[in-house]
Amino acid sequence: MSSRKRANADIPEALRWFHRFRMKGPTALSPDESAKWARWAADKVHSSEFRRVEQLWEDLQHLKKVSLPTQQDLDADHYDPEQSISEWLERNR
Repeated sequence: MSSRKRANADIPEALRWFHRFRMKGPTALSPDESAKWARWAADKVHSSEFRRVEQLWEDLQHLKKVSLPTQQDLDADHYDPEQSISEWLERNR
């Protein structure tokens, strides 16, 4: 299996571990879970995927700070979703 395919296969497990830590915290692991985590995270691909999940979570937190457009903003927006963005931008130069 290529390293990319292997990494993609490891994402669900990285998500499970990330969710486990978010819900209960790393100190709430049972001794058995701690041992499983240590074995899983010792693999460089696994730990890399876990860091990717952590980074994605941090990046998504920034979206909470983005304000949604008001109805007035939406009414003033003349973008046609039937058009590609590049075509629309070119037309509106």
